[in-house]
Amino acid sequence: MMTNRQRMDRVAKGQAPDRVPFVPSVYEHGARLIDTAPGPVSRDAEFMARAALKAYELYEHDIVTVGIDIYNIEPEALGCQVSKGDDGSIPGVKTHPLADATQLDIDRLAVPQVSPSNRLGVIEEACRRVYGEIGEKVWVYACMSGPFSQAVELRGFEQLIVDTIENPALVHQLLSKTTELSRQQAGRLSETGCGINLYESWATIPLITPALFKEYVVPYNRQVIDMVTGNYRTEPPAVIMGGNINLLVDFFIEVGTSLMAVDYKADFDLIKTRTAGTNIICRGCVDPKLIERHDWDTLQTSIDQLARKSRGMNNFVWGCGCVTYDTSANDLLRFKDMCLGA
Repeated sequence: MMTNRQRMDRVAKGQAPDRVPFVPSVYEHGARLIDTAPGPVSRDAEFMARAALKAYELYEHDIVTVGIDIYNIEPEALGCQVSKGDDGSIPGVKTHPLADATQLDIDRLAVPQVSPSNRLGVIEEACRRVYGEIGEKVWVYACMSGPFSQAVELRGFEQLIVDTIENPALVHQLLSKTTELSRQQAGRLSETGCGINLYESWATIPLITPALFKEYVVPYNRQVIDMVTGNYRTEPPAVIMGGNINLLVDFFIEVGTSLMAVDYKADFDLIKTRTAGTNIICRGCVDPKLIERHDWDTLQTSIDQLARKSRGMNNFVWGCGCVTYDTSANDLLRFKDMCLGA
């Protein structure tokens, strides 16, 4: 029986593991496991570490992610106001500080450093604690928002898309600034020993086009990934996003991601062909709401489709979208049994 780390090491090399790894997306669900709302957990390093460690104790999943509010720590540090998340919801961005400016002076946008006024150091400390506890046994990944998604939160999605048409140079200037923050934060998190998950939730298809992805996402994510791989001996960084990735597979290869989330409806023949000979891990994803709603029949259908489509892929791992706060531990364990029994 392999350890979690040994299993993922083999998958990353395209070698067959003893079983297909189980990699659910556990973020705000971790707060439930320690009987606390997501908001307080997202602002306290001890709580955040406890949530990740408790999840690993229960599920023994093959990649442990540290983070509750995985999208907003960097935008908040850049000046966005974020909700508290005191109920079962995660914190969310409430204001876009650059939305109303008709002519942006990007040079005046300062790259924030770790301070008591932001959470850049909170997740760093949580990662250090989790890696220190379980890093020898399992891959541990830190969570952070990607450069494009940070720019969206600062400017607002619709306005940023207009900017790509009317003033593309301005968008590139803004992305250079968010990329600098991303490089610095990725360095701090990599120092803990953890790998890096870059979340680009605003870069999904059909929110943007493949052409926009190529121009405004790929080169800036590449800068972050190259910095990490060039300076740290951690697991390779991953770019995580949902949506239809059929049109983006080649861009994922170009950006150098180590893992991509693949919906069960995706064209696996295309993905197999494109990722052959690479070190990209394909995480098959089903709808986590099915687990929360106990829709086991529909969930089984999705799992069966993934099992059929991924047959023969040594780089495939089981997974799902963000496990909800309201999902019980027993239900996620049932989902794990269904995946490993497929």
